[in-house]
Amino acid sequence: MRIFPRRRRNLDERDALRVQRSVGIRGVLGVVAVILLVVVAFIASMVVLSPLFELNNLREEKVTVLKQLEQARREEKMAQDRYHWMMDPEYFEQVARDRANMAKDGETVIRRPAPSAEKPAPEPRGRD
Repeated sequence: MRIFPRRRRNLDERDALRVQRSVGIRGVLGVVAVILLVVVAFIASMVVLSPLFELNNLREEKVTVLKQLEQARREEKMAQDRYHWMMDPEYFEQVARDRANMAKDGETVIRRPAPSAEKPAPEPRGRD
């Protein structure tokens, strides 16, 4: 038993309802397609751009490491030079005499005074 009797529709009304439903479904499918396209574009950009960012970071790190390597090589060269100088008996003797204020027989040690921190006051100019 129905309270409201169901209205019977004719063929024209049925066709109109079918067209409305198809338009509604097409609209929903269009929105779903746009959302799906955005999601796929986002995922594709992450797949493509992520390795590019990592590659850029690795290139920057390579430059930094090469600079550090060059600095380490310079320091190694300086240390080797210092080692060779210290193995030279004449250099070793010169450094020891300089630091200990020693001299050979017949030599005189002359030291210049360290420059003072104060600047000399300018002399006043007289009127001529």
